[in-house]
Amino acid sequence: MSKKILTYGLLLLVGLILGAGGYSLLQSGNSSSESSESGSEQTTANKKSERKVLYWRAPMNPKEIYNHPGKSNMGMDLVPVYADASGESGTVSIDPVMQQDMNVKIATIKEGQLNPEIFTNGILQPDEQKEYIATTKVAGWIDKLYINYTGQKVREGEKLVKIYSPELVAAQEEYLTALAYDRAVNNSENNSTLINNAIRKLELLDVTKDEIKRLHDTQEVTKYITLYSPISGTVIFKGVEEGAKINRGTPLLKIADLSNLWILADIYEYEASKVKLGLSAKVTFDYLPGKSYNGKISFIYPTLDTQTRTLKVRFDLPNRNGELKPGMFANVDIKTESNGTFPLVPEQAVLRSGKQNTVIIALGEGRFKPAQIELGEYANGFYQVLGGISANTKIVTSAQFLIDSESNLRASVEMFNGADDSSETSDTDMSNMDMMDMSKDETDHSKMDMSNTDNNSDVSKKEKPEVIREGVIDVESIDKNQDGILYQDIMDWNVISDEEGKCPLCGMQFRKMTIEQVKKNLKEHGFEYK
Repeated sequence: MSKKILTYGLLLLVGLILGAGGYSLLQSGNSSSESSESGSEQTTANKKSERKVLYWRAPMNPKEIYNHPGKSNMGMDLVPVYADASGESGTVSIDPVMQQDMNVKIATIKEGQLNPEIFTNGILQPDEQKEYIATTKVAGWIDKLYINYTGQKVREGEKLVKIYSPELVAAQEEYLTALAYDRAVNNSENNSTLINNAIRKLELLDVTKDEIKRLHDTQEVTKYITLYSPISGTVIFKGVEEGAKINRGTPLLKIADLSNLWILADIYEYEASKVKLGLSAKVTFDYLPGKSYNGKISFIYPTLDTQTRTLKVRFDLPNRNGELKPGMFANVDIKTESNGTFPLVPEQAVLRSGKQNTVIIALGEGRFKPAQIELGEYANGFYQVLGGISANTKIVTSAQFLIDSESNLRASVEMFNGADDSSETSDTDMSNMDMMDMSKDETDHSKMDMSNTDNNSDVSKKEKPEVIREGVIDVESIDKNQDGILYQDIMDWNVISDEEGKCPLCGMQFRKMTIEQVKKNLKEHGFEYK
């Protein structure tokens, strides 16, 4: 019995010892784990604290930047921009939430062909090759006018006007005298030189061979000469009345064949390379809504109008029913030919300035970078890309001007701070730092005041740019280079420039307009102009 008690006692003692050892090991393990977790958190905190903040900017205005955290002018929390946010200068990283707030949309560039259309206007004119001006080579008086009014139809060979001419009488008498002299001398008419000269004189006065034969046979001098129409057509000019005295070469009537008409259309100089002989066009008229005609370019005029900087092209238009009238205003839509297959970029994706065209490339994982491209033809909302990017590249099609601004701003700050990368941004003196304007308009730079430490500081006021027009707008005086082209903001219609660029109010790209289109837009939106 005593041995069993002793055995149980030893077993209990061993159990207590093992239990105490295990508890000690467990406590040691927990302590080590906690220490490891604490060290990891400390390392993460250290890494965060080591990230270099370049500056703070307003979420909705990339050009509003500060050297301290706080609130923007709109009362929103400023967003820190870190030096390690991107791998290279000019590339920016944007948080997905911020991308959604900025309404960033991305599209893939596709390859295709463009068939640019040229929209222009023209004026209907008679075919110059089918016109006849009735005139005379003798002086005299209008004895009989067979044409009573402008617009009268005439047929080929029909009488136009009967003229009394003493000069004609003298020429006939000279012919009869030559005939009589020849008979008296030679006892016959052997067509002597004298007779031939008299006949030639009558012919030069537009006396027909039939009239000369009648004069020979009847020996009767007529006091009148009658003009006949050589073509069928319509009288479009009547310059005399019966009884009026006329001189040699006086235009009496003008007759035109209106079965085929010409349209003379103006093509701007920058579009002249697109037009070729034989190109078809759709022609419409305001007085015939819903009806269209097909025409083809039959002639391209060899000179350019130096005042309007336009080239005239001619279209032949059949007018068999006579429903088209010379002088009518025509709307001409010319279908041009494609010059090949190119990458096509949407118009709204291009940031255009006077010297550069920029798109924002989406690199993935929230990273973006601007790229300079060379543009070709434009049609239906797309530009050809001649160089700079290739097909299947992803680009930003909305909010790209914000990203472009952020990219240029980052590059400028990195250049400013590049001399000392180890310095803390909070200690960097960024007061009165000149920043490049994010619209890439090299002629417009804005100095950004960053020395105010008040979170709600006001942005310094700038002088109003001269492209913002006020009062009665003199549209034609804006066209300094006299090319008939201006650039207008479709959001702020009174922002008008003679050069490409962006609106200083909303940042949108100017749209190319003719002077007449600018005036029309101003009128439709309540602005006064002259």
